[in-house]
Amino acid sequence: MNLGKTQILKIAEKNYSGLFLEDEAGERAFLPKIFASEDAEIGDEMEVFVYQDDDKLKATTEKPLAEIGEYAVMTCVQSLPSGAFMDWGIIKDLFVPYKQQRAKIVEAKRYLVHVYIDEFLGLITGTTRFKKNPSYENLPFEKGEKVNLIIAGESELGWNVVINKKYIGLIYTSDVYKKLFPLSEETGFIKSIREDGKIDVTLQPEGYDNIDEFQKIILDKLEVNYGLIYLSDKSTPEEIKDELQMSKKNFKKAIGGLYRDKKIEILEDKIRLLEDGE
Repeated sequence: MNLGKTQILKIAEKNYSGLFLEDEAGERAFLPKIFASEDAEIGDEMEVFVYQDDDKLKATTEKPLAEIGEYAVMTCVQSLPSGAFMDWGIIKDLFVPYKQQRAKIVEAKRYLVHVYIDEFLGLITGTTRFKKNPSYENLPFEKGEKVNLIIAGESELGWNVVINKKYIGLIYTSDVYKKLFPLSEETGFIKSIREDGKIDVTLQPEGYDNIDEFQKIILDKLEVNYGLIYLSDKSTPEEIKDELQMSKKNFKKAIGGLYRDKKIEILEDKIRLLEDGE
């Protein structure tokens, strides 16, 4: 039985209160009646998430916010001296022991939580005391790959982020072109995987292959600004960042392409949208 994971199990037994589901090794988990279909039959297969409740294995068709080895933003539903219970997205709350809290967890507030199995107790547990910017091996990413991010928090070098719910990476301050907020979700791109196994991420795609995206941002801005943007290749990186949320490098590539395609005119202190036929 893969504890803390979503998996396919077979119905082995039915009774008035629910179903007993079984894996290939014969280990069982109980699925309460509220999650069972009325037409379920012995031998049918079901996709369920398996967790512990009172030292027993139980199953649910609900989807947890995070499985074992994953991170998610969770809200505290109860805080006690011994630890905190977090809304995990399923019928049972996730327990974060007091010693696994980076700072004391407060009820009704949201936190980034990592889900793991306590090696001594064998219980599914949560923690907010995870390592920032760790090293990895055999990462399943390629440079430039699009990924989902959770903004973890600001650091001396930039912003720590969670990549695809499983990995910690870093966005350098120089690659941040918009306002970021802790625990918010963003789309990012793998910038590099360093020799030490650390992951660098950027909020924007790099290279000429992605320049169409930046050109569209500029054209959309020109449309809503009556055909004018008071930026040029002489503008500072800060001015471009504030107006378009992109780097000066990508801005210059984009306007260069738009100029060659005769879609804009580049003036000393602004760019102007050209009408068809100009």
